[in-house]
Amino acid sequence: MTRCDTFEVRPLSHLDELLLIELLDASAACNNQVNYARRQTLFETVDNADTRIPVSELKSTVKRAVTQEEYRQRYIQTLTSSTPQQLVQKNWEPWKAYFALLSKYRNPDNSKVTDRPSPPGYWKEDGMRTPRTVIRNDQYTLELGERSRLEIPVGKDLKEKYGLGYGERLRLEVAGQPRWTGKQGRLEIVYDRDTETFTAYRNVGNEDNPPRRRDSYQPSLATTGSGEEVVAAVDIGANNLAAVTTSQGDHRLYHGRPAFHTFHAHTERIAELQSILDDDEWSSRQIQGVYHTRSEQRNHAMDSLIRDLGEWLAERSVTELIVGALSDVREKHWSATVNEKTDLFWAHGRFRRRLDEVLEFEYDITVTEKSEAGTSSQCPACKSDDVHRSGDLLQCHECGREGHSDIVGSTNFLRKHATESIVVESSGSMARPAATGENTKVDGHQIQVPCLEWNDHAWTVKHEGHSTKEAPANQSTSHETGNVAPGVSDD
Repeated sequence: MTRCDTFEVRPLSHLDELLLIELLDASAACNNQVNYARRQTLFETVDNADTRIPVSELKSTVKRAVTQEEYRQRYIQTLTSSTPQQLVQKNWEPWKAYFALLSKYRNPDNSKVTDRPSPPGYWKEDGMRTPRTVIRNDQYTLELGERSRLEIPVGKDLKEKYGLGYGERLRLEVAGQPRWTGKQGRLEIVYDRDTETFTAYRNVGNEDNPPRRRDSYQPSLATTGSGEEVVAAVDIGANNLAAVTTSQGDHRLYHGRPAFHTFHAHTERIAELQSILDDDEWSSRQIQGVYHTRSEQRNHAMDSLIRDLGEWLAERSVTELIVGALSDVREKHWSATVNEKTDLFWAHGRFRRRLDEVLEFEYDITVTEKSEAGTSSQCPACKSDDVHRSGDLLQCHECGREGHSDIVGSTNFLRKHATESIVVESSGSMARPAATGENTKVDGHQIQVPCLEWNDHAWTVKHEGHSTKEAPANQSTSHETGNVAPGVSDD
């Protein structure tokens, strides 16, 4: 398995920026020509066949439609020798996924893929090529530290056009901190026309040399004291993004309203900008920029939540996390606002994929998906269904308990599916909503439930009466901060 480091790339001059854009555009043209040849081969083979061709034979025919040498000769003067070969290989990856889906679609016993899959599309958006390239792992140099830089190869024609020497490579400024160590993989650079920024993605590791986190958590430090296996359940919601309960009785809550308000403000700004467009226009560079900012901020909050959750679970020796099925999350919410939070803002499909990728791979925590139907409508203390829910507060009319509705849901969810029994004290309060007191004492009992709030930079504990929002981290790349180099090495 490979992982990915992300960096911001900045040309050192306007001329370097033009060179980089032309290099990425030529790479996109190469990929699109390769994809066109494969698509045409697919359509012609299917149309000319008298009978249904087996998927394996169709896959082999499409793959042989192009050769690396053909495009190496065509683009060697612009992209060097290795880049066209990498583009041909990169283009084949979505094709493999296409034929895997086609096999499932044709399988009569398969019930998941019911719509015929479409062949891979082009690197193109709004009728324009998406500037993008792929560079082989031994063809670029990435130096990180106080003087971070990236050097990539350029073809002979572009060198002559932009004044680079015969043995020179294009030197670029890099900003960002690597998360992974391991074998260096290929590098991808993408240009976003809306934000006018370049982003580099570096693959790290392979099957023989798996990647390791630079700040990796040491599992040996986590212990329950009894050696027992610990299971946890997470209730995924709309207002509170995640409520977690472990089989040892620990709780954690991620408060989602502040992050949603930021997301919704971007949505309203998009609607405002769309309202002033001409009748024959549907978007603009400014609108696309707001879309991009909205998605990036949402994804940042989501990835940070999963990272924080992983560390918290690992510290408690959790070996399995039970997650509610996505269909259950959608069925229990019906209002337009909540649906916006559930489907658009929180993007539960992406959230589930990231849970699997991070928790299972990095922390060795098994993620299991099960139904959470009915878990938020029962008292975890006396198991009575005679409960009243008002916002985040759940009250039991039978035994008089009060608790945070999402924590109650995750507790019941865990009790329903985990083999270990979850003990609820016979007296005292259940976990209370943060709005009514984060750590509440009732009848001499105190149950602590950390309620974390997103401050646009990190998930921090919210205390009653004041916010823990901090000043955002300094993202400057000036010489004074030392975050990035001007592009000149020390030697």
